[in-house]
Amino acid sequence: MAIPFSSSKDQRFSWEDVCTAATLETDYARIEERIRAAEDTLMARLLELPKSPEHLPEIKALEDALKAMVNLKQERFGQWR
Repeated sequence: MAIPFSSSKDQRFSWEDVCTAATLETDYARIEERIRAAEDTLMARLLELPKSPEHLPEIKALEDALKAMVNLKQERFGQWR
């Protein structure tokens, strides 16, 4: 089961798998590691994308995925880490 992070059902981004892995992780010892890996991947992609109109859908999806990681941390840990 995939957790959609993209803004379009027709488009899938390369970084979605790492976010899905963080979201679906059930081993408490690995959750923080998965979330950190997802955040690092998302930030790296944001920094490499040119700020041009054709990339706006992916930029929006990246921002939404970063917010989802913050929410996941709050849900799993009850605080910011």
